[in-house]
Amino acid sequence: MESVLKLLQRTTNCEKVQDDLDRQQIIGAIRDVSRQLAYNERWFQIESDENLIDACIYQREELKSRYRYFLKLAKQKGVNCASFQD
Repeated sequence: MESVLKLLQRTTNCEKVQDDLDRQQIIGAIRDVSRQLAYNERWFQIESDENLIDACIYQREELKSRYRYFLKLAKQKGVNCASFQD
């Protein structure tokens, strides 16, 4: 019986570690997409070629979609603003 309890404790600890890793990965992804959006905005401001402006706009829409996805995922996982302070 004691070994079953230890196994359950280890499983619970592993789940907590995995959950913490998931949270860190989500935070990292949100930060990365935010950085890419900032770069995209700078590119858009300096670009003069019509075709490249279109490419910039398409990239911005893709990044915004990824950002919304990661925010939704963070909300589902219970990641809050305090997690971003690390």
